[in-house]
Amino acid sequence: MAKKRKTREQKILADARHNFSHTFTGQTPLTVKTQPLIISPMLTQNAPKIVALNQYPYLVKDLRKTALLTLGIFIFQIILFTLLRNHVLIIPGISY
Repeated sequence: MAKKRKTREQKILADARHNFSHTFTGQTPLTVKTQPLIISPMLTQNAPKIVALNQYPYLVKDLRKTALLTLGIFIFQIILFTLLRNHVLIIPGISY
């Protein structure tokens, strides 16, 4: 999957963010007082409902593959341990 390229505006904003420097003046920082946001019931009833679509459609498929592979390895380890413990399978240097 191709990498999403940054636009010119995003590059300019990133450059400005990277070149930002803090200067200490010895004064206390300014405090900003904000008022609490009040949402009226009428606005919430008429608001459109937003349905979040899956932004990563490959994620579920990858997680399923990872879970199956992990489960397979775990089952193989249990079977191998059982065979070694009951001396059905003998591997030199390993004793149970």
